[in-house]
Amino acid sequence: MPRQRTLSPTVITAAALQVGDRDGPKAMSMRRIAAELGCDPMALYRHFGDREALLDAVADQALADVVEPDADAPWDVRLREVLDGIRAAALRHPGIAAHIASRPPLGANGQRLGAAVLTALADAGLPPADVVRASQALVAYLAAALAMAVRAGERDPRWHQAARAVDALDAAGVDLPVVGSADQFEYGLRLLLAGIKAEAATKSGGHSANGAGEPG
Repeated sequence: MPRQRTLSPTVITAAALQVGDRDGPKAMSMRRIAAELGCDPMALYRHFGDREALLDAVADQALADVVEPDADAPWDVRLREVLDGIRAAALRHPGIAAHIASRPPLGANGQRLGAAVLTALADAGLPPADVVRASQALVAYLAAALAMAVRAGERDPRWHQAARAVDALDAAGVDLPVVGSADQFEYGLRLLLAGIKAEAATKSGGHSANGAGEPG
């Protein structure tokens, strides 16, 4: 058993993230994390009320390396950078990626990245109520895309079933992207950004906010 370390929330989340990176999500039990730290599992509960609270903290820590976009960049460029950054960070940590998808982090890192999203949407020209609704749409898209990306990487039997269904709809010859792939994510994000731009233009009487980049 490893030598016991002085426990703190930071030490525990770092160890849990390491366990998940090395051994995958099934290894992220309180017992396995405690073994990594060389302590009794009950010691973890002095810092986290339950396993879900610990995984929430680990999910937030996984986003620590996602940098906030340049505040002077166009709003759509900022949104793309934040969402791309979150997706990439989550997939670098396979043990916690599915948890990030199911419970978007609300800790310090989740809050700073969420603030960047809200600011960009406001700069797009959306009124406050639509800023909130658009942010919810983006979070929902990112969560669903990330959940699919966790299982992406190959054209499995399910992909071939979907491809045959697409062919049956007179779309023969269309190259169906792998579910959860980066290409699929980028295409969907481009559609969302174009929709936000169009919505902002409608709300502002036909003129979109200045500084928007091309959604390509």
